Amino acid sequence: MPLPNILKKASSYILGDNSQDNRRTIYQDGEALFCKNNVCVHPPTLMRQNSDVVHHPGYMAITCRFNKNSNVPTLHLSWIPNSTLRKHPATLENVNAKKLDCTAHRDNETGTHPSQISEEACDLKSEEMPTWMRSPELLALQHNLTFPESATASPVTLRRAHRCRRFSVDLSEMRSLRLFFADPACTSGQLVVASRESQYKILHFHHGGLNRLAAILHQWHQLLYPRLKEDTEEGLPYRHFMVCRPEVSRDELHPEEGQVPMITSLAWKDLLNEKGQVEDDLTLRKGIFFGGLEPALRKIVWPFLLHCYSYQSTYEEREQMDTILKQEYEEIQKRRTTMNPKQAEHFLRNVVCIVEKDVVRTDRGNPYYAGENNPNIEVMKNILLNYAVYNSRLGYTQGMSDLLAPLLAELNSEIEAFWCFAGLMERSVTVCTPTDVDIDRNLCYLRELVRIMVPDFYAHLQKHTDALELLFCHRWILLCLKREFPTEVALMMWEACWVNYLTDHFHLFLCLAVICVYADDVIAQDLRTDEMLLYFSSLAMYMDGNLILRKARGLLHHFRQLIRLPCTLVGLCRPYGPGMWDCTHDPVIECVGHEVSPCPHLLLQSVYGRTFKCCSYVK
Repeated sequence: MPLPNILKKASSYILGDNSQDNRRTIYQDGEALFCKNNVCVHPPTLMRQNSDVVHHPGYMAITCRFNKNSNVPTLHLSWIPNSTLRKHPATLENVNAKKLDCTAHRDNETGTHPSQISEEACDLKSEEMPTWMRSPELLALQHNLTFPESATASPVTLRRAHRCRRFSVDLSEMRSLRLFFADPACTSGQLVVASRESQYKILHFHHGGLNRLAAILHQWHQLLYPRLKEDTEEGLPYRHFMVCRPEVSRDELHPEEGQVPMITSLAWKDLLNEKGQVEDDLTLRKGIFFGGLEPALRKIVWPFLLHCYSYQSTYEEREQMDTILKQEYEEIQKRRTTMNPKQAEHFLRNVVCIVEKDVVRTDRGNPYYAGENNPNIEVMKNILLNYAVYNSRLGYTQGMSDLLAPLLAELNSEIEAFWCFAGLMERSVTVCTPTDVDIDRNLCYLRELVRIMVPDFYAHLQKHTDALELLFCHRWILLCLKREFPTEVALMMWEACWVNYLTDHFHLFLCLAVICVYADDVIAQDLRTDEMLLYFSSLAMYMDGNLILRKARGLLHHFRQLIRLPCTLVGLCRPYGPGMWDCTHDPVIECVGHEVSPCPHLLLQSVYGRTFKCCSYVK
């Protein structure tokens, strides 16, 4: 930009010139307002549930253009993969001119609305999609189907993916722009661009720069519509623009938030008496719940949390228990390897084949499982096969490998990992066992928690078909949010669930916290059921886990202050573990009205030693 224009532009910032010419002053036709390399696109991986995120970094640029017949600046966003730039460096020089002109020409020829997100090649038509792409989950992710998949994709998909890489959009024609910050400094996160036809592009800023982009987009919006109020969104080129910086206010926190220190090695030693017994398990559980557990202690403390050891066991008793558990594990393995031919064939067909497929694609991004012929994968397989023999009623279901993998990686012992995993599977209240009954029960509880504690979001769900099925929550409950947060944060959440402090259902309050933090944005966009699934899926690995933990502890505190609860939540008050006895919570249970009598939720349900009867309360 020439020096006079730079000086003129700077003075307009300082003096706040609001004239129409100010648009030409701040924005120059063809000016590059933002450039950033290593902006990433992730292809969908729902078809391979245990796949690691595949990164496709590229160069992103935002340039300004003025319409020929108006004085209104528009911003064009373009993205080119780094692989293309390495092969064809000249692409970068032509992207803002040739590429956009070609796109506009093609749109005019085909009659495509300019708000649609355009790419080098046409998007896949629904009738051309393989059957597996037509599921609701994957249809919601069509915005990224044209990007390169892994080597497991079909040759047709790969050929189309190879052609469909670069893309560009006119931001003034988009339905909405969303920025989600994933770090406390508000520099990294995601830009989600949605067209009027509900096509999406999600651009991931792993290495900062999103704060600068936010400033540019905010300035552009304010310049074009300086006096528009929120209720006049019909005049906007897109329905919403929001910079999301999730925060939790002080009054939303648990009163003891920040006051309880982490359980460190020194604190652990102080909790043990001379015999090795944990004299005050409440202090241990409370410390882990609020402050976390020092990672070096996981191998020692996890067997207590997962009920391999009693808190009152001594050093000597635990040594004896280790011997017994080792012998029992060897017997289980012997039963598996000495099946008769008929049993072996049935086990191979119904268990072994599924386990072998799952373990080779579980947590392969974790160094503990990385590389070819990794022996730890064989250990994981043995544990899962032995567990299917140990608990033949449940056997093996998909999702178990995801729950086992972090345990084995942290404990680094086949026998210890097996028994901790067995304890985890018995705790279906805390981390849901992968069965339909358990998931349905947890979804019912979560739905009622949303109705009571996030009524605006519940009202939004009621407006849309099947939204109350909470499809976006299924994976959260099944894997206790493992896929939504990095491993270290997910393990902190698991530990907070395992300690049963104040509740035996903390995993539901973690799910509720995610909903609470992002509910306003979902409501503002009026997202439909499939769009909500896409929205929450796109947040995976980009949410602030510590913020969600603080919010969840605060929600639990507010829940325990409620003096009345519907009968549909009576199960949350039943004491499974020690959590319900940590402090007093004695709500009045009210029937919400049922066609059958007596109330199915309260029949013979004993809470705090009392059997409740239905009252006359009707919803």
